[in-house]
Amino acid sequence: MKKLGCLLIYFSFSFSFSQEANDCVNAIVVCGNTNILSNISGFGIQELDEESNSCSAEEANSLWLSIRIATGGSLAFNLSPVNVGIEVDYDFYIFGPNNDCGNFDDPIRCSTTNPLQANLDNNFTGLRDSETDQNEGPGEFGNSYVSSIPVDTGEQYYILINRPEGNGGFNLEWTGSAKFFPLPNVNEPMDLIICPNQDNLLLDLTNQESAITNSTSVAISYFTNYEDAFANENSIINPTQFAFNGNFTPIFIRVTNPNDCFEVVTFSISTLEFINTPNIDYVQCDGNRDNLGEFSIVDIITDIENSLEDSNNFQVLLYMNESNAIANSNPLIEPIITVPTSNVYARISLVNTTECFITFPIFLEVTTPEYPATLNLIQCDTEQENSIDGLTSVDLEQAFPFTSDSKILFYETYAQRDSDIPIENPNDYLVTTTFNTVIFYKILSDNCESLGELTISVNATTTNLNTLNSIQACDENSEDEILESTFDLESIKQTNFSGLKISFYDTLQNAELEQNSLHGNYRTNSTNIFARIENNQCVIIKEIKLIVNPFPKLSIKKNYYLCTDGEPITIEAPIGFNRYKWFELDLGQIVEIGDEQQIIIPTTGNYRLEVGYKSDNNTNLINCSTSDDFIVSPSNRATFQDIEILESFNDSSIIINVFGEGDYEYSIDGVTYQDQPRFDSIENGFYSVFVRDKNGCGISEDDFAIVGFPKFFSPNGDGANDVWQIIKTKANLQDKIIHIFDRYGKLIKQLNTNEMGWDGTYNGKILPSSEYWFSMMLDNGKEFKSHFSLIR
Repeated sequence: MKKLGCLLIYFSFSFSFSQEANDCVNAIVVCGNTNILSNISGFGIQELDEESNSCSAEEANSLWLSIRIATGGSLAFNLSPVNVGIEVDYDFYIFGPNNDCGNFDDPIRCSTTNPLQANLDNNFTGLRDSETDQNEGPGEFGNSYVSSIPVDTGEQYYILINRPEGNGGFNLEWTGSAKFFPLPNVNEPMDLIICPNQDNLLLDLTNQESAITNSTSVAISYFTNYEDAFANENSIINPTQFAFNGNFTPIFIRVTNPNDCFEVVTFSISTLEFINTPNIDYVQCDGNRDNLGEFSIVDIITDIENSLEDSNNFQVLLYMNESNAIANSNPLIEPIITVPTSNVYARISLVNTTECFITFPIFLEVTTPEYPATLNLIQCDTEQENSIDGLTSVDLEQAFPFTSDSKILFYETYAQRDSDIPIENPNDYLVTTTFNTVIFYKILSDNCESLGELTISVNATTTNLNTLNSIQACDENSEDEILESTFDLESIKQTNFSGLKISFYDTLQNAELEQNSLHGNYRTNSTNIFARIENNQCVIIKEIKLIVNPFPKLSIKKNYYLCTDGEPITIEAPIGFNRYKWFELDLGQIVEIGDEQQIIIPTTGNYRLEVGYKSDNNTNLINCSTSDDFIVSPSNRATFQDIEILESFNDSSIIINVFGEGDYEYSIDGVTYQDQPRFDSIENGFYSVFVRDKNGCGISEDDFAIVGFPKFFSPNGDGANDVWQIIKTKANLQDKIIHIFDRYGKLIKQLNTNEMGWDGTYNGKILPSSEYWFSMMLDNGKEFKSHFSLIR
């Protein structure tokens, strides 16, 4: 199996590995413009100087790559973390051209931008032509991309990829026009299989080299595990004298170009016991009942070869017995053998020596056909015109009720079967010989062809097509325009034909041919079906009328409202039905509470109304009904919580806050109502507010006042805003006492609404600029409070 040692791929492939920390001197050589899929864990020597490099960072989880330019152009790549979480942060640094490890200047390109800190929408990074900056970061600076690098043939560069934040691997795709040196051209060698009696051999592994490569400039070394081959460590010292101990041994060959690009291919050394002998058996049907079956030797050998991992190393032969297989005597060479149930024996040997082999049995089974050579089918003569002449139509497939996976063909003569001229319509075959006739059949299945005869015996009978009393049902879906219902045929059978052998059919022809019988629950519109009643293999056929009655249609409201502070509600059902049922649905229990068209309901909850038609029909009570659920929800008049005044000047807003179980609308004039409790552009004055329950449970009323006052005053003697006093407009605020307080609650001034106003002093002393509070009792007994500013 071929393994990739350098980083190969031509854009449609990727090299994937999990990389522990490496250092610059152990940098992975990138070959063939490989896409890289890797995961980084830890760092080796700290080779990145946080203080001297332009991107200000150190190694955290790092991977070093080495690239050598074979064809000049632009060096660019896109690095995308496998974990797309924005907190996962990958950085990179590029050194060169042609620096040695330990002899680096500052990186010529680097990016340490943190995508989370920089508010980026992804965590990708790399080099691209559209960028102009050569370095960016750290942290919130930059967009994670810097400009591509123009490179020339023969230059070497080192790339350090580092993950300081988050977890998970990355995918690196080369997007520039520059090309790297190619991988060696190698082929995968064949596995080597040794005979079990050749233990402790000295093998020359180099015999495989001519099959691996025809290049003379490559270096080839051998290893016993892939990790050593990849790292070029612990190679096999003398591959021409490799000691094989008889156990399965993989060998890994590292093929390296002069440009340090390499590939690893592998083959295995094993003994013949490592072949898993296939568990194969074959089955043939004894169609002509001679106890012999035909088996293909070619197919058996091909199946065995396909089960081997590398069939080119082996020869496969078959023998009639085990002793011949061991002695390699008289192999089966004919393409087909005809044998009874028995074993043949396979011998698998190495192509380079017939002395190294294994043998195992293969079971060949000849099975008996499912049906006997002769079958009998008894059919009743149900022809309506003449049911006693022994001539009738027959469904021939009734003789084979359990062969749904097989194809059955019927023939009137042996000659027609040999010429494969089958009866065209076996489901409706008209018997032309009175009472007894013989036809011939062939059954074709996946592994068998059975032949036989079918004897048909026709018995006379009588047919009675008098229609049975109708059986009625109700339409099951009132939403559509189709009258359909489901009839329980088993119940009809027990009620009307108890003790009889009976089958139902949708047509008279199917009843006569006993095909497509009806079972269980039969969904249909109004129609007629046919009951075939058998008595000593003959029949009476009765016609049954199935009638589907219309389904009642019910339309009621889904929600009713009960005023919890009022009287019980009365609900009336639609008229036009002769059956009414009211139910309360209480915690999973269904309790009947009434059977009249009208009902009084005193409590909220979930309820159901059932309506329908009931009538007697042929002594059977037919009750077609439907139901619909509804809810009785609580509602009541609103209770005022408060009336919130948002501003108090010439033009103010209020919000009416209430609580209750109703659906409310609001008004400040008792005429015009709105859904929102907020009213804007209200002038100063006294008002009444009205809150009405939309469900009809009443109106609640309250009143309020809007008091206007200046928000600030400045007593500086300029004649403007020198005193503070409320604004008396439409509100009846004559001869009211105002109390003014400082911010600590101290009474500063008691003022009458008829006075000029307060001048900002206390006991003759000028008070400082600050917020001051006031209160005033209104005519409705409510206290009004607010505040204003004194500005010096």
